[in-house]
Amino acid sequence: MPEFFGFTVFQTAMCNPTIAHQLLKFSEACLCGENMDFLARVSKYHLLVGEISKSITAIQKDFLTPASPHQVNLSEQLEARINFEIKQCLSNTIPAIGSIFSDAEDEIERLVYTDVYPRFVRHQMSLSAAKALGGNSKAYAGLGDCFILTDPNKADGPIVYASDGFVSVTGYSRNEVIPRNCRFLQGRQTDRAAVGRLKAALEKREEHVELLLNHKKSGEPFWNLLYVAPLFDSHGKLVFFLGGQINCSTTVHNASDVLRVLGQADDGQRAPAGADRRSITSLPSNLESSLLTTLRGVRAKAKVQEEIPGMEDELLSRIGQQDLTTQMRTFYTAYSNFLVINYSTFLITFFSQGIMELLFPIKTRSNSSPSVGVDIFKLLSNHSSASVSRDFKTSVRDALKAGRAISLEMKLCAKPYMGLENFVLHWTPLKDEAGVVKWVVLTLGRETRV
Repeated sequence: MPEFFGFTVFQTAMCNPTIAHQLLKFSEACLCGENMDFLARVSKYHLLVGEISKSITAIQKDFLTPASPHQVNLSEQLEARINFEIKQCLSNTIPAIGSIFSDAEDEIERLVYTDVYPRFVRHQMSLSAAKALGGNSKAYAGLGDCFILTDPNKADGPIVYASDGFVSVTGYSRNEVIPRNCRFLQGRQTDRAAVGRLKAALEKREEHVELLLNHKKSGEPFWNLLYVAPLFDSHGKLVFFLGGQINCSTTVHNASDVLRVLGQADDGQRAPAGADRRSITSLPSNLESSLLTTLRGVRAKAKVQEEIPGMEDELLSRIGQQDLTTQMRTFYTAYSNFLVINYSTFLITFFSQGIMELLFPIKTRSNSSPSVGVDIFKLLSNHSSASVSRDFKTSVRDALKAGRAISLEMKLCAKPYMGLENFVLHWTPLKDEAGVVKWVVLTLGRETRV
Protein backbone atom coordinates (compact mmCIF):
# COMPACT_ATOMS: atom_id res chain seq x y z
CA MET A 1 0.00 0.00 0.00
CA PRO A 2 1.53 3.34 -1.03
CA GLU A 3 2.33 5.61 1.91
CA PHE A 4 0.80 9.07 2.17
CA PHE A 5 1.90 10.27 5.58
CA GLY A 6 5.59 9.29 5.59
CA PHE A 7 8.19 12.05 5.88
CA THR A 8 9.86 10.98 2.63
CA VAL A 9 6.58 11.40 0.75
CA PHE A 10 6.10 14.76 2.46
CA GLN A 11 9.52 15.96 1.35
CA THR A 12 8.86 14.75 -2.19
CA ALA A 13 5.53 16.55 -2.18
CA MET A 14 7.14 19.77 -0.94
CA CYS A 15 9.60 19.66 -3.84
CA ASN A 16 6.78 19.19 -6.34
CA PRO A 17 5.61 22.65 -7.50
CA THR A 18 2.06 21.50 -8.24
CA ILE A 19 1.58 19.80 -4.87
CA ALA A 20 3.27 22.63 -3.00
CA HIS A 21 0.88 25.07 -4.66
CA GLN A 22 -2.17 23.02 -3.63
CA LEU A 23 -0.81 22.70 -0.10
CA LEU A 24 -0.29 26.46 0.05
CA LYS A 25 -3.90 27.16 -1.00
CA PHE A 26 -5.15 24.58 1.49
CA SER A 27 -3.06 26.19 4.24
CA GLU A 28 -4.45 29.61 3.37
CA ALA A 29 -7.99 28.23 3.69
CA CYS A 30 -7.03 26.84 7.10
CA LEU A 31 -5.72 30.27 8.15
CA CYS A 32 -2.11 29.09 8.39
CA GLY A 33 -0.82 29.98 4.95
CA GLU A 34 2.07 31.96 6.45
CA ASN A 35 3.88 28.69 7.21
CA MET A 36 3.86 27.48 3.62
CA ASP A 37 4.59 30.99 2.40
CA PHE A 38 7.62 31.15 4.70
CA LEU A 39 8.92 27.79 3.47
CA ALA A 40 8.38 28.84 -0.13
CA ARG A 41 10.23 32.12 0.38
CA VAL A 42 13.10 30.40 2.17
CA SER A 43 13.30 27.82 -0.61
CA LYS A 44 13.56 30.66 -3.13
CA TYR A 45 16.20 32.26 -0.92
CA HIS A 46 18.27 29.05 -1.01
CA LEU A 47 18.03 29.06 -4.79
CA LEU A 48 19.26 32.66 -4.92
CA VAL A 49 22.16 31.89 -2.59
CA GLY A 50 23.00 28.92 -4.76
CA GLU A 51 22.92 31.14 -7.85
CA ILE A 52 25.29 33.59 -6.18
CA SER A 53 27.70 30.75 -5.43
CA LYS A 54 27.48 29.50 -9.01
CA SER A 55 27.98 33.00 -10.40
CA ILE A 56 31.09 33.61 -8.28
CA THR A 57 32.55 30.26 -9.29
CA ALA A 58 31.78 30.87 -12.96
CA ILE A 59 33.34 34.35 -12.96
CA GLN A 60 36.45 33.02 -11.26
CA LYS A 61 36.75 30.14 -13.71
CA ASP A 62 36.25 32.28 -16.82
CA PHE A 63 38.26 35.38 -15.91
CA LEU A 64 40.39 35.18 -12.75
CA THR A 65 42.77 32.21 -13.00
CA PRO A 66 45.79 31.55 -15.22
CA ALA A 67 43.79 28.76 -16.91
CA SER A 68 40.76 31.01 -17.60
CA PRO A 69 39.78 31.14 -21.29
CA HIS A 70 39.14 34.88 -21.01
CA GLN A 71 41.56 35.95 -18.26
CA VAL A 72 41.36 39.64 -17.52
CA ASN A 73 44.48 41.79 -17.24
CA LEU A 74 44.94 42.18 -13.49
CA SER A 75 48.07 42.48 -11.42
CA GLU A 76 49.16 39.27 -9.77
CA GLN A 77 48.67 40.83 -6.35
CA LEU A 78 45.09 41.88 -7.04
CA GLU A 79 44.22 38.57 -8.70
CA ALA A 80 45.63 36.64 -5.75
CA ARG A 81 43.66 38.77 -3.28
CA ILE A 82 40.40 38.33 -5.19
CA ASN A 83 40.86 34.56 -5.46
CA PHE A 84 41.62 34.38 -1.74
CA GLU A 85 38.46 36.34 -0.93
CA ILE A 86 36.46 34.11 -3.28
CA LYS A 87 37.76 31.04 -1.46
CA GLN A 88 36.83 32.56 1.89
CA CYS A 89 33.41 33.55 0.61
CA LEU A 90 32.59 30.11 -0.81
CA SER A 91 33.95 28.33 2.26
CA ASN A 92 32.50 30.53 4.99
CA THR A 93 30.33 33.46 3.94
CA ILE A 94 27.98 31.70 1.51
CA PRO A 95 27.35 28.71 3.86
CA ALA A 96 26.69 31.16 6.71
CA ILE A 97 24.23 33.16 4.62
CA GLY A 98 22.58 29.97 3.43
CA SER A 99 22.04 28.66 6.97
CA ILE A 100 20.52 31.82 8.44
CA PHE A 101 16.99 30.41 8.30
CA SER A 102 17.87 26.72 8.80
CA ASP A 103 16.59 26.31 12.36
CA ALA A 104 13.39 28.23 11.64
CA GLU A 105 12.91 26.27 8.42
CA ASP A 106 13.27 22.94 10.23
CA GLU A 107 10.77 23.95 12.92
CA ILE A 108 8.15 25.25 10.48
CA GLU A 109 8.62 22.20 8.27
CA ARG A 110 7.97 19.92 11.25
CA LEU A 111 4.87 21.94 12.10
CA VAL A 112 3.52 21.65 8.56
CA TYR A 113 4.33 17.94 8.45
CA THR A 114 2.66 17.10 11.75
CA ASP A 115 -0.31 19.48 11.61
CA VAL A 116 -1.24 20.78 8.16
CA TYR A 117 0.03 18.01 5.91
CA PRO A 118 -2.08 15.15 7.41
CA ARG A 119 -5.22 17.28 6.98
CA PHE A 120 -4.16 18.14 3.45
CA VAL A 121 -3.77 14.43 2.62
CA ARG A 122 -7.26 13.65 3.92
CA HIS A 123 -8.62 16.60 1.98
CA GLN A 124 -6.99 15.45 -1.26
CA MET A 125 -8.25 11.91 -0.76
CA SER A 126 -11.73 13.31 -0.22
CA LEU A 127 -11.28 15.27 -3.42
CA SER A 128 -10.22 12.12 -5.26
CA ALA A 129 -13.38 10.35 -4.17
CA ALA A 130 -15.56 13.38 -4.83
CA LYS A 131 -14.32 13.71 -8.40
CA ALA A 132 -15.87 10.35 -9.12
CA LEU A 133 -19.25 11.96 -8.52
CA GLY A 134 -18.76 14.65 -11.12
CA GLY A 135 -19.75 12.77 -14.25
CA ASN A 136 -23.03 11.40 -15.59
CA SER A 137 -25.50 9.26 -13.67
CA LYS A 138 -23.59 6.06 -14.36
CA ALA A 139 -20.69 7.45 -12.39
CA TYR A 140 -22.92 7.33 -9.32
CA ALA A 141 -23.46 3.59 -9.63
CA GLY A 142 -21.84 1.84 -6.70
CA LEU A 143 -21.91 4.91 -4.49
CA GLY A 144 -23.86 4.34 -1.34
CA ASP A 145 -23.70 0.55 -1.33
CA CYS A 146 -21.20 0.39 1.56
CA PHE A 147 -23.22 1.19 4.68
CA ILE A 148 -23.45 -0.07 8.24
CA LEU A 149 -25.58 0.67 11.30
CA THR A 150 -23.92 0.44 14.70
CA ASP A 151 -25.79 0.33 18.02
CA PRO A 152 -24.37 2.79 20.59
CA ASN A 153 -26.72 1.43 23.23
CA LYS A 154 -24.96 -1.93 23.25
CA ALA A 155 -21.59 -2.63 24.81
CA ASP A 156 -18.74 -1.48 22.54
CA GLY A 157 -21.14 -0.09 19.90
CA PRO A 158 -21.16 -3.13 17.59
CA ILE A 159 -22.20 -3.31 13.95
CA VAL A 160 -25.75 -4.66 13.87
CA TYR A 161 -26.65 -4.22 10.18
CA ALA A 162 -24.40 -4.12 7.13
CA SER A 163 -24.81 -3.87 3.38
CA ASP A 164 -23.42 -6.46 0.98
CA GLY A 165 -21.08 -3.77 -0.35
CA PHE A 166 -19.49 -3.34 3.07
CA VAL A 167 -19.05 -7.09 3.46
CA SER A 168 -17.54 -7.33 -0.02
CA VAL A 169 -15.07 -4.48 0.48
CA THR A 170 -13.76 -5.77 3.82
CA GLY A 171 -13.47 -9.39 2.71
CA TYR A 172 -15.07 -10.66 5.92
CA SER A 173 -18.19 -12.77 6.01
CA ARG A 174 -21.36 -11.27 7.43
CA ASN A 175 -21.06 -13.37 10.57
CA GLU A 176 -17.54 -12.07 11.09
CA VAL A 177 -18.66 -8.46 10.70
CA ILE A 178 -21.76 -8.62 12.94
CA PRO A 179 -21.67 -7.96 15.88
CA ARG A 180 -18.16 -6.43 16.08
CA ASN A 181 -16.95 -2.89 16.61
CA CYS A 182 -15.61 -1.21 13.48
CA ARG A 183 -12.15 -0.96 14.99
CA PHE A 184 -11.45 -4.57 13.96
CA LEU A 185 -10.62 -3.14 10.53
CA GLN A 186 -7.85 -0.98 11.96
CA GLY A 187 -4.21 -2.01 12.11
CA ARG A 188 -0.88 -0.83 13.43
CA GLN A 189 -0.52 1.64 10.58
CA THR A 190 -3.90 3.27 11.22
CA ASP A 191 -3.43 6.88 12.25
CA ARG A 192 -4.25 7.11 15.95
CA ALA A 193 -5.03 10.81 15.63
CA ALA A 194 -7.65 10.06 12.97
CA VAL A 195 -9.18 7.41 15.21
CA GLY A 196 -9.21 9.91 18.06
CA ARG A 197 -11.05 12.48 15.97
CA LEU A 198 -13.63 9.90 14.95
CA LYS A 199 -14.10 8.77 18.54
CA ALA A 200 -14.56 12.37 19.69
CA ALA A 201 -17.22 12.96 17.03
CA LEU A 202 -19.08 9.82 18.12
CA GLU A 203 -18.96 10.90 21.75
CA LYS A 204 -20.34 14.31 20.78
CA ARG A 205 -22.98 12.63 18.58
CA GLU A 206 -21.85 14.64 15.56
CA GLU A 207 -21.50 13.73 11.90
CA HIS A 208 -17.92 13.40 10.73
CA VAL A 209 -15.81 12.57 7.69
CA GLU A 210 -12.47 10.84 8.23
CA LEU A 211 -9.78 9.10 6.20
CA LEU A 212 -8.58 5.86 7.79
CA LEU A 213 -6.10 3.22 6.76
CA ASN A 214 -8.05 -0.02 7.31
CA HIS A 215 -7.27 -3.63 6.55
CA LYS A 216 -9.21 -6.32 4.78
CA LYS A 217 -9.45 -9.86 6.12
CA SER A 218 -6.56 -10.83 3.85
CA GLY A 219 -4.41 -8.25 5.60
CA GLU A 220 -4.41 -5.97 2.55
CA PRO A 221 -4.58 -2.33 3.66
CA PHE A 222 -6.92 0.13 2.01
CA TRP A 223 -7.70 3.83 2.42
CA ASN A 224 -11.24 4.20 3.68
CA LEU A 225 -13.04 7.53 3.39
CA LEU A 226 -15.67 7.20 6.11
CA TYR A 227 -18.79 9.27 6.81
CA VAL A 228 -20.64 8.77 10.11
CA ALA A 229 -23.87 10.36 11.37
CA PRO A 230 -26.00 9.83 14.49
CA LEU A 231 -29.61 8.66 14.05
CA PHE A 232 -32.12 9.84 16.66
CA ASP A 233 -35.70 8.74 17.17
CA SER A 234 -38.66 11.12 17.49
CA HIS A 235 -37.90 11.53 21.21
CA GLY A 236 -34.29 12.55 20.61
CA LYS A 237 -32.82 9.23 21.74
CA LEU A 238 -29.73 8.06 19.91
CA VAL A 239 -30.63 4.76 18.24
CA PHE A 240 -27.89 4.10 15.66
CA PHE A 241 -24.83 5.52 14.03
CA LEU A 242 -24.92 5.36 10.24
CA GLY A 243 -21.59 4.74 8.56
CA GLY A 244 -20.93 5.12 4.83
CA GLN A 245 -17.58 4.48 3.21
CA ILE A 246 -15.65 4.60 -0.06
CA ASN A 247 -12.57 2.49 -0.68
CA CYS A 248 -10.20 5.15 -2.04
CA SER A 249 -7.36 2.69 -2.63
CA THR A 250 -8.87 1.54 -5.90
CA THR A 251 -7.13 4.44 -7.63
CA VAL A 252 -3.96 4.53 -5.51
CA HIS A 253 -1.53 1.78 -6.38
CA ASN A 254 1.95 3.31 -6.38
CA ALA A 255 4.00 6.40 -5.59
CA SER A 256 2.92 8.09 -8.81
CA ASP A 257 -0.72 7.71 -7.81
CA VAL A 258 0.08 9.24 -4.43
CA LEU A 259 1.59 12.31 -6.08
CA ARG A 260 -1.32 12.49 -8.51
CA VAL A 261 -3.82 12.56 -5.62
CA LEU A 262 -1.83 15.14 -3.68
CA GLY A 263 -1.42 17.36 -6.73
CA GLN A 264 -5.05 17.55 -7.83
CA ALA A 265 -5.93 21.08 -8.85
CA ASP A 266 -8.85 23.08 -7.55
CA ASP A 267 -9.34 25.23 -10.69
CA GLY A 268 -8.60 28.38 -8.73
CA GLN A 269 -11.16 27.71 -6.03
CA ARG A 270 -10.40 27.93 -2.36
CA ALA A 271 -10.97 25.02 -0.04
CA PRO A 272 -14.54 24.74 1.33
CA ALA A 273 -15.76 27.57 3.49
CA GLY A 274 -15.48 26.81 7.17
CA ALA A 275 -12.15 24.98 6.91
CA ASP A 276 -10.19 25.75 10.02
CA ARG A 277 -7.10 24.67 11.91
CA ARG A 278 -8.91 21.82 13.61
CA SER A 279 -9.55 19.50 10.71
CA ILE A 280 -10.73 19.95 7.16
CA THR A 281 -12.34 16.51 7.37
CA SER A 282 -14.69 17.49 10.16
CA LEU A 283 -17.08 19.86 8.43
CA PRO A 284 -18.50 22.44 10.85
CA SER A 285 -22.22 22.88 11.22
CA ASN A 286 -22.22 26.31 9.59
CA LEU A 287 -20.99 24.69 6.38
CA GLU A 288 -23.98 22.41 6.08
CA SER A 289 -26.39 25.10 4.92
CA SER A 290 -24.04 26.11 2.11
CA LEU A 291 -23.87 22.53 0.96
CA LEU A 292 -27.57 21.86 0.76
CA THR A 293 -28.06 23.16 -2.77
CA THR A 294 -25.49 20.80 -4.26
CA LEU A 295 -27.66 17.72 -4.06
CA ARG A 296 -31.01 17.75 -5.86
CA GLY A 297 -33.81 15.93 -7.45
CA VAL A 298 -34.90 12.39 -8.56
CA ARG A 299 -36.46 11.34 -11.79
CA ALA A 300 -40.21 10.52 -11.92
CA LYS A 301 -39.68 7.98 -14.68
CA ALA A 302 -37.46 5.14 -13.55
CA LYS A 303 -34.23 4.37 -15.31
CA VAL A 304 -32.74 1.46 -13.40
CA GLN A 305 -29.00 1.09 -13.06
CA GLU A 306 -28.10 -1.97 -11.04
CA GLU A 307 -24.54 -2.43 -9.82
CA ILE A 308 -22.76 -5.15 -7.89
CA PRO A 309 -22.28 -3.89 -4.31
CA GLY A 310 -18.76 -2.86 -3.50
CA MET A 311 -17.88 -1.69 -7.03
CA GLU A 312 -15.89 1.36 -5.83
CA ASP A 313 -13.25 0.50 -8.44
CA GLU A 314 -15.65 1.50 -11.21
CA LEU A 315 -16.94 4.46 -9.23
CA LEU A 316 -13.54 5.96 -8.50
CA SER A 317 -12.15 5.34 -11.97
CA ARG A 318 -14.62 7.83 -13.47
CA ILE A 319 -12.99 11.12 -12.61
CA GLY A 320 -15.02 14.28 -13.12
CA GLN A 321 -13.95 17.87 -13.81
CA GLN A 322 -15.70 19.81 -11.06
CA ASP A 323 -13.94 22.57 -9.17
CA LEU A 324 -12.71 21.88 -5.66
CA THR A 325 -15.62 23.44 -3.80
CA THR A 326 -18.20 21.55 -5.85
CA GLN A 327 -16.28 18.28 -5.45
CA MET A 328 -16.08 18.54 -1.68
CA ARG A 329 -19.70 19.59 -1.38
CA THR A 330 -20.80 16.77 -3.66
CA PHE A 331 -18.96 14.16 -1.63
CA TYR A 332 -20.24 15.51 1.66
CA THR A 333 -23.85 15.88 0.60
CA ALA A 334 -23.87 12.53 -1.17
CA TYR A 335 -23.81 11.03 2.29
CA SER A 336 -25.25 13.72 4.56
CA ASN A 337 -28.57 13.87 2.66
CA PHE A 338 -30.15 10.53 3.40
CA LEU A 339 -33.23 8.70 4.61
CA VAL A 340 -33.30 5.41 6.47
CA ILE A 341 -36.39 3.33 5.68
CA ASN A 342 -37.93 0.40 7.50
CA TYR A 343 -37.88 -2.34 4.87
CA SER A 344 -40.97 -4.15 6.14
CA THR A 345 -43.19 -1.06 5.80
CA PHE A 346 -41.27 1.32 3.49
CA LEU A 347 -41.91 4.01 6.08
CA ILE A 348 -39.26 6.61 6.88
CA THR A 349 -37.66 5.97 10.26
CA PHE A 350 -34.68 8.34 10.21
CA PHE A 351 -33.68 11.23 7.97
CA SER A 352 -31.01 13.92 7.85
CA GLN A 353 -31.73 17.58 8.37
CA GLY A 354 -30.27 18.21 4.95
CA ILE A 355 -33.11 16.31 3.27
CA MET A 356 -35.70 18.63 4.81
CA GLU A 357 -33.83 21.71 3.66
CA LEU A 358 -33.08 20.23 0.25
CA LEU A 359 -36.48 19.21 -1.12
CA PHE A 360 -39.32 21.59 -1.93
CA PRO A 361 -42.84 20.11 -1.97
CA ILE A 362 -44.93 20.62 -5.08
CA LYS A 363 -48.12 19.28 -3.51
CA THR A 364 -48.26 21.76 -0.63
CA ARG A 365 -51.72 20.72 0.54
CA SER A 366 -50.41 17.43 1.88
CA ASN A 367 -47.95 16.79 4.65
CA SER A 368 -45.06 16.51 2.26
CA SER A 369 -42.10 17.26 4.52
CA PRO A 370 -39.84 14.34 5.40
CA SER A 371 -40.92 12.94 8.74
CA VAL A 372 -40.96 9.69 10.64
CA GLY A 373 -43.77 7.38 9.55
CA VAL A 374 -44.23 8.81 6.04
CA ASP A 375 -44.27 6.32 3.16
CA ILE A 376 -41.16 6.87 1.07
CA PHE A 377 -42.99 6.66 -2.25
CA LYS A 378 -45.56 9.19 -1.03
CA LEU A 379 -42.73 11.52 -0.07
CA LEU A 380 -41.20 11.23 -3.53
CA SER A 381 -44.56 11.82 -5.18
CA ASN A 382 -45.08 14.96 -3.11
CA HIS A 383 -41.84 16.37 -4.47
CA SER A 384 -42.35 15.34 -8.08
CA SER A 385 -44.57 16.61 -10.86
CA ALA A 386 -46.24 13.19 -11.06
CA SER A 387 -46.90 10.23 -8.84
CA VAL A 388 -44.17 7.62 -8.56
CA SER A 389 -44.80 5.12 -11.33
CA ARG A 390 -45.65 1.48 -10.76
CA ASP A 391 -42.50 0.48 -12.66
CA PHE A 392 -40.40 2.60 -10.32
CA LYS A 393 -41.90 0.99 -7.22
CA THR A 394 -41.62 -2.49 -8.72
CA SER A 395 -37.96 -1.97 -9.58
CA VAL A 396 -37.19 -0.84 -6.06
CA ARG A 397 -39.18 -3.57 -4.33
CA ASP A 398 -37.84 -6.35 -6.54
CA ALA A 399 -34.21 -5.31 -6.08
CA LEU A 400 -34.53 -4.95 -2.32
CA LYS A 401 -36.45 -8.21 -2.03
CA ALA A 402 -33.50 -9.88 -3.73
CA GLY A 403 -31.19 -8.10 -1.31
CA ARG A 404 -29.57 -5.98 -4.03
CA ALA A 405 -28.63 -2.31 -4.10
CA ILE A 406 -30.16 -0.34 -6.95
CA SER A 407 -29.85 3.14 -8.51
CA LEU A 408 -32.78 4.94 -10.13
CA GLU A 409 -33.17 8.32 -11.77
CA MET A 410 -35.96 10.76 -11.02
CA LYS A 411 -36.88 14.47 -11.15
CA LEU A 412 -37.66 16.19 -7.87
CA CYS A 413 -38.47 19.74 -6.91
CA ALA A 414 -35.56 21.11 -4.93
CA LYS A 415 -34.44 24.26 -3.20
CA PRO A 416 -33.33 26.96 -3.69
CA TYR A 417 -34.73 27.24 -7.22
CA MET A 418 -38.03 25.50 -6.44
CA GLY A 419 -37.78 23.71 -9.78
CA LEU A 420 -37.43 20.14 -11.00
CA GLU A 421 -33.90 18.78 -11.04
CA ASN A 422 -32.38 15.45 -12.00
CA PHE A 423 -31.41 13.14 -9.14
CA VAL A 424 -30.05 9.64 -8.80
CA LEU A 425 -31.58 7.64 -5.94
CA HIS A 426 -29.34 5.02 -4.35
CA TRP A 427 -31.31 2.35 -2.49
CA THR A 428 -29.05 0.19 -0.31
CA PRO A 429 -30.43 -2.73 1.74
CA LEU A 430 -28.88 -3.30 5.16
CA LYS A 431 -29.03 -6.85 6.48
CA ASP A 432 -28.74 -8.48 9.84
CA GLU A 433 -26.39 -11.30 10.81
CA ALA A 434 -28.60 -13.84 9.05
CA GLY A 435 -28.60 -11.85 5.80
CA VAL A 436 -32.20 -10.67 6.16
CA VAL A 437 -32.96 -7.14 4.91
CA LYS A 438 -34.14 -4.93 7.77
CA TRP A 439 -33.32 -1.39 6.73
CA VAL A 440 -32.82 0.58 3.53
CA VAL A 441 -30.56 3.60 3.20
CA LEU A 442 -31.67 6.03 0.50
CA THR A 443 -29.20 8.71 -0.61
CA LEU A 444 -29.75 11.39 -3.25
CA GLY A 445 -27.16 12.18 -5.88
CA ARG A 446 -27.61 15.31 -7.95
CA GLU A 447 -27.02 15.28 -11.69
CA THR A 448 -28.01 18.55 -13.39
CA ARG A 449 -30.67 21.19 -13.05
CA VAL A 450 -33.36 21.09 -15.77
